[in-house]
Amino acid sequence: MTDHLGTPPERTVLSAESLVTGPPLTHRIWRTATHALVLGPAADNGPYGYLTHLQLSCTPLDCGPGLPPAEDEDGLAAWIAAHIDW
Repeated sequence: MTDHLGTPPERTVLSAESLVTGPPLTHRIWRTATHALVLGPAADNGPYGYLTHLQLSCTPLDCGPGLPPAEDEDGLAAWIAAHIDW
């Protein structure tokens, strides 16, 4: 994504337990003028619920509030959940 967009992620955070089962993995967040791009772990909602997959989500930015400050970990976890839940 960094090579394609020409810019590093705007935010890199460890996943919260509320978003993914298993060990913490990294979410990377890029924003374009119109979309939020989130690359990070996603829980397997199938019969093997302990598996974690990487998922790239592309969501229009008008689907939620702006990116919360880095210090607001709960707000950031909620923002990520709102932008990757389809």
